[in-house]
Amino acid sequence: MILSLFFIMLFNALKIIQGAFQAYISEVEEPPPPAELMVLDNIAMAEDLGGNRENLDGKIVMSLVNIQEETTLKNIPNYRQENGRTVYKNSPVHLNLFVLFSVLHREQYETSLKRLSRVVEFFQWRKEFSFSTTPQSGVIVQDIKVYADLYSLTFEQLNHLWGALGGKQVPFVLYKLRVVALEAQKQQGEGPAITEILVNE
Repeated sequence: MILSLFFIMLFNALKIIQGAFQAYISEVEEPPPPAELMVLDNIAMAEDLGGNRENLDGKIVMSLVNIQEETTLKNIPNYRQENGRTVYKNSPVHLNLFVLFSVLHREQYETSLKRLSRVVEFFQWRKEFSFSTTPQSGVIVQDIKVYADLYSLTFEQLNHLWGALGGKQVPFVLYKLRVVALEAQKQQGEGPAITEILVNE
């Protein structure tokens, strides 16, 4: 259940960014671009990169390339006070999603660069996204926030990344999306709150 919950959360986070970008670019460009300019897909599947999908040409392709736990937020106490009792739960997981935005336009390289600049412009305009999780069995319904930061790679990292994606590089930008994850509604234990300490002399 937790794995399926995380999948739903990740999917919702990416879809809300996709929809927000589409709304943004429809406002700033005349005439408005195609109804689905940004697509959620694996750029390695593009025909020009050795895949079998022709429909990715001319699109901004949003691909999740890595998931990382934010270790700096792990040292949170595993207990909290609820209704006068001490409840023990594992700390929620905070995730970093590394999302690649690639633009493949086999006929016009200039158009690829213009589309890429729109992505950077969009995230400069809007850095925070939020949505509510769908109620699930055993899961707390809570608001999820996503913060976007531009992430730069070294030339060595670039080589490894595009080598894994098929070996051909196209115009791209990589963002780290910081996500506050859900937590399971599963208690490790519960007890009355400590109100006094007795010392035996």
